[in-house]
Amino acid sequence: MVMQSSTAVKPVKGLSKGATVFTFLLGILMGALDHGIVGPALSSIMAEFNLRSSWGVWSFTAYTLLFAVSIPVLGKLSDRFGRKQTFIFGISMFAVGSIIAAAAPNFAMFLVGRAVQAIGTGGIFPITGAQIAVSYPPERRGRMLGLIGMVFGLGTVLGPVIGGLILERFAWQWIFLINVPVSIAILLLISGVRQEQPIVNKPIDFIGIFLLTVLILSMMLGITSANMMFVGIGLVLIPVLVMVERRTRDPVLNLRYFTKSGTLTLLASSLISGFVMASSTNLIPYFSETVLGMDKGAAGMSVTPLAIASVAASLIGGYLADKTGAKRTLLLGFAITLVAGAMMASGVGTLALFYSVVTVMGFGIGIIIGAPLNVLILQAVDHKETGTAVGYISLFRSLGSAMGPTVAGLFLSMYDNGFVPLFAVSAIGSALSILLLLLFVRKKPAKVI
Repeated sequence: MVMQSSTAVKPVKGLSKGATVFTFLLGILMGALDHGIVGPALSSIMAEFNLRSSWGVWSFTAYTLLFAVSIPVLGKLSDRFGRKQTFIFGISMFAVGSIIAAAAPNFAMFLVGRAVQAIGTGGIFPITGAQIAVSYPPERRGRMLGLIGMVFGLGTVLGPVIGGLILERFAWQWIFLINVPVSIAILLLISGVRQEQPIVNKPIDFIGIFLLTVLILSMMLGITSANMMFVGIGLVLIPVLVMVERRTRDPVLNLRYFTKSGTLTLLASSLISGFVMASSTNLIPYFSETVLGMDKGAAGMSVTPLAIASVAASLIGGYLADKTGAKRTLLLGFAITLVAGAMMASGVGTLALFYSVVTVMGFGIGIIIGAPLNVLILQAVDHKETGTAVGYISLFRSLGSAMGPTVAGLFLSMYDNGFVPLFAVSAIGSALSILLLLLFVRKKPAKVI
């Protein structure tokens, strides 16, 4: 059965609509800052716990793994218990994790704190997208969702700067402790939100949550560490999870997302967008240093034009999604990353050309990871599944982001100039997304019911 969709706008009582959006976006900013703020403190943390560099990277790995696991689970639970309650849980967990990390007597406890932080972040990011989506009518939804990308981009850029400023004056523990007063302020603000939301009153799928958690952990760990054993465990668990979810009244994994060509295409596009983003943002500084001969300082700053363009494109992409349609805007974004990826693969001989291409790439990335995908997935699902749908879009983007550095490492070890095949694959992925979107995503996607 096919129905045309339009996610219902739910009235918010208490705080004004603008104040409510500001509160949720403040959570996004705090989480985004944390992504970049830890980097400058890594050497201090390693010295504190007397770690080798191979262990220090686990401060990021543990966060990435648990964040990926928590996204779909908390997205689903937000449809079960309410977005406000899930957001409060996420902010509270983030604050508790920050305290644990700051007070940790050893590295193991520090990792526990980072894991708790990551679980909290999983209750912030997708819930904010769902909240904004149901707060505004379809004709304004794109530009409002574009604010998420803008705020996240600003937080990512400012994170290392703020982290460096804190470390100049205080101990590294304060990069975590600063989250506590901000979290308290957000909790005080969110307490003023009174929202009407249809709640799915069905048994919680504990078995499905457990299997999905193990599956995602296995796949993410296997991808990030290039360990095929963990990938194999994840692949074996897929049919087991499918069998369980088919028999569950309210499954954590809606199998229709994967049997309907439209929603499956959107999830695949989200995965590709994550790969394109990670393979560019993570590798451009290294490309600048090894291929263009920049010193380490200049190479580290070489990604700045990409970041700035991405922030601007998040807003512009949201506006275009409202004016010209989310599908057309997403196609434009992938066309831009296709051209930029192809140019990077063919060679950028001058700094002027390099910075131009990097800026263009950033603009395309800002569109493909921004509002258009969220708008399209929300058009394709029941309004009672907004949290779940946005959660799975975020999950697949995280999976793609994990694949980027892994594939890059493989190419760099196999070829003298592994950047050529890496950016070629990025361009091919963009082309594949364009083809799939043209073939399987209609202008007004069918709702999955």
